[in-house]
Amino acid sequence: MPEEFFHVRFSSLEDMVRLVALSPTPFLQHAEVGGKHVYFFHSTSLLGRPVIYYTVTSEKLEKKYVVYNKFRDTISFSEKLEANGQSIYIPILEVESTNLLRFLLT
Repeated sequence: MPEEFFHVRFSSLEDMVRLVALSPTPFLQHAEVGGKHVYFFHSTSLLGRPVIYYTVTSEKLEKKYVVYNKFRDTISFSEKLEANGQSIYIPILEVESTNLLRFLLT
């Protein structure tokens, strides 16, 4: 792991979505690394260093938004943003290139 940041790997996308939904600016980033799909979110610093939260899946999510219903604690996916006071729509941003995930290749 590079020393300039911390990383936290979640065992499931659902657990990471619950954390991201609590963020003031909820979004997920997606990149393909070594044939796997990595969904990640970086936050403000911990002990002066950034933290990258991520999970790895074998398949790409085909929708543009992860929808977290905070009252029912359910997760679904959508192609479009809708007005719904019970749900948080988390956009999935496609990353073309990054060096944040280089620790996965080692």
